[in-house]
Amino acid sequence: MNVILLLNWKDIKNPEVGGAEVIAFEFARRLVKEGYAVTFFSRNFHGCRDKEIVDNVTIIRRGNKLSVYLHALFYYRSLKRKPDIVVDMINTVCWQTPLYIPKEKRIAYVNQLAKEVLFYEFIWPISWISYFLEPLEYFSYKTSRVLCYSQSTKNDLMSFGIPGRKIHVFPLGLDHERYIPGKEKSKHPLFIFVARLVRMKRGDLCIKAMKAVVEKHPNARLLLIGNGPDEERLRNLINDLGLATSIQIINKNNFFIDKSPVDIKVRFMQEAWGLVLPSVKEGWGMVVTEAAACGTPSIVSNVTGLRDSVVDKKTGIILSKQPSSKELANAISLLIENKKLREKLSLGALQWSKEFNWDKSYTRFKHLILAKYEG
Repeated sequence: MNVILLLNWKDIKNPEVGGAEVIAFEFARRLVKEGYAVTFFSRNFHGCRDKEIVDNVTIIRRGNKLSVYLHALFYYRSLKRKPDIVVDMINTVCWQTPLYIPKEKRIAYVNQLAKEVLFYEFIWPISWISYFLEPLEYFSYKTSRVLCYSQSTKNDLMSFGIPGRKIHVFPLGLDHERYIPGKEKSKHPLFIFVARLVRMKRGDLCIKAMKAVVEKHPNARLLLIGNGPDEERLRNLINDLGLATSIQIINKNNFFIDKSPVDIKVRFMQEAWGLVLPSVKEGWGMVVTEAAACGTPSIVSNVTGLRDSVVDKKTGIILSKQPSSKELANAISLLIENKKLREKLSLGALQWSKEFNWDKSYTRFKHLILAKYEG
């Protein structure tokens, strides 16, 4: 039996869980079903247990947002039976496994690089210091095998000096039983933003864009679906712009609207005329593909990940890298006013989504992590 250790900064039970963790746990569950022994190592959170078993995956929690990386070293060295494979899942901060795990027993898995995100999530001068130090984090990984799920992330990694021949791109999956087209779209223009409410997702840009949209289309609505530290600022912006009747935040406290928070997310994806996600950066943007499977096109910024998950003018609209609220408003208005384009993009998004499934994604992922190390 192969023993596999996954290092990830958050586990599936963490209240800040996002798409990256959902993907990682989907793979962990499937590995266990095939007979592999899988341990998911991550950080603590309030009220958590140090050890927990979820879907037969053993979750070990140690340390906080920073100390978890040092705890991973101690945990690995404490194991009498070392894992056969360690999957080093990088999200902003690197685990630095090349410093203490043999290269034939490890593989790096990169969700996305931070780069511009740092300017949105950290104050000056920490943001600039972090920006210039980030490439140094990857210095030890230049001899590692690396996985990522978008070509643009591969390009980012190569800009940090990691050889292209060592970087393998694999496709993401999609739950086609959950994400399916609904019976009908909303009668009135409905757009959704589905993401953690943090600055780098640029939810504020969506709110500002809606100010111009509702002036032309008073019955248009925007739902911000998610929660996070930026929620209060976004609520204040909505009120300041007088958009309380046009924009609503659907967070974890609003899920009483339906019996299951799973259902409400899918229902809004099915009813929406478009998903809006002008993020600073993404690894892929799972919500884009999920919405596509519901027959909903996306309006996104031209950044890492999103330029991979959206096919411009076929499954959605790709804006500039740093779109203005006017540019975003114009794109939203275009979908409202041009029914033919909206239906074309909706059909294109649905067809595109069929390219993604968990079986294909998992098969490729498993092959890459278990492949014999070469060079």
